[in-house]
Amino acid sequence: MNHAFRINPVIDRLEKTLCMGDVPTPYDRWGARLLAHLKKPVQVVVTGLAESGKSALIEMLAAQPFIGQHVDVPIVELAYGKQECALFKKQDGSITSFSGFLKHCEYPQDAIYARQQLPDTNLISQNFVEIGLLGTLVEKKAILSSACARADIMIWCSQEFSEEEQHLWAGVPEQIKDHSFLVLTMADQQLIRDVLSKNIARMESIAADEFMGLYPVATIQGLSAQEDGEDLNQALWTSSGGKHLVDQLLRQIKQGRGADVDQAQIFLDRLAGRKAARFEGRETRQISDLTASDGPDAQAKSDAIAMEGDVASDARSNALLSEAIDMLQQHGRRMLDDVDQSNEFDADAIMSSCLEAISSLAGLLDSAAIHTPAAKGAREDIQEGEEMLMLFQLERSEEAALDAVTLLLQMRKELIGKVA
Repeated sequence: MNHAFRINPVIDRLEKTLCMGDVPTPYDRWGARLLAHLKKPVQVVVTGLAESGKSALIEMLAAQPFIGQHVDVPIVELAYGKQECALFKKQDGSITSFSGFLKHCEYPQDAIYARQQLPDTNLISQNFVEIGLLGTLVEKKAILSSACARADIMIWCSQEFSEEEQHLWAGVPEQIKDHSFLVLTMADQQLIRDVLSKNIARMESIAADEFMGLYPVATIQGLSAQEDGEDLNQALWTSSGGKHLVDQLLRQIKQGRGADVDQAQIFLDRLAGRKAARFEGRETRQISDLTASDGPDAQAKSDAIAMEGDVASDARSNALLSEAIDMLQQHGRRMLDDVDQSNEFDADAIMSSCLEAISSLAGLLDSAAIHTPAAKGAREDIQEGEEMLMLFQLERSEEAALDAVTLLLQMRKELIGKVA
């Protein structure tokens, strides 16, 4: 684990817990995927139409003009590396590497991916990925869909956010829109042409609904402000719009990573609770075995335990849990119908259905004033299920969606076990 992640005690504790090897199934698999997510840098995807200023913006964010003007590769990634190094992946899967910057390299003609590695510790926690939208409208939609699949945060570069761009953006999932920035690039040139104010006024209302905000940026000025290394030209950096964008971007990265760490803490707490429950169950059985041969007092204690079991199995509790089981069954059937009717496996739709199911379940149990041990246990299971689904949402993958369905099936099985 690199230094950036080693200093976080929650992530470190999660890794140690998983390495101990006594994590029950399927928590071992869920925990491993959560750890992999936390150790992966935040993916900041910069996208937009051709000639929208994407490369210059990434160079400004990195404070390094490493790309140049001759990029002809669909995907360009900026990531951490111990040395300055440029790598190219070709259509046949082979990879070639060169020392130095991309802009100084001779690009392979069939390169489909380029990666610039820099020894900048700021890049340990986040990567920047440029993905251009090229080709027909259908091709652009397909590229944008793949960009959304890998993005934690998205930056859309544009000079006017045209109707075509608005149409493309309309298909972006809401969870991506909630973590996206609309950057009006080449703001200095628009100011010279006296169109900056007009474009800002038109784009602000769109950005208010579809993005976290609109950020006019003069990227060339932003790069110039950083050319002197540590002697940052604060006035030029601020006036370029670069400071405002970078401050908000870093805040979003920090908040997002903080939320991920909170989820790891929840996972560890739930796992500890599961282990404690297993231990208490064993201890209770041992005490029961000892008291079974201790005479009349032992019989009285046994009767008390039996009475408590009777309370957990009363008719009202059973009816409530049965209704909850039926509700999960109905949601499961709807999910299967949706999958059958769709040509593609929609992980986001499956995850939304699972969240809807568990939300409905929580509402049902909360609305009933039944406080038997079985009902209480069911409420605790649902709360745990909600928190686990939040972990799966971090991934937005088919595997996570399938695990969400597995979680609901497991909850239904546990509810059936609570019905006497």
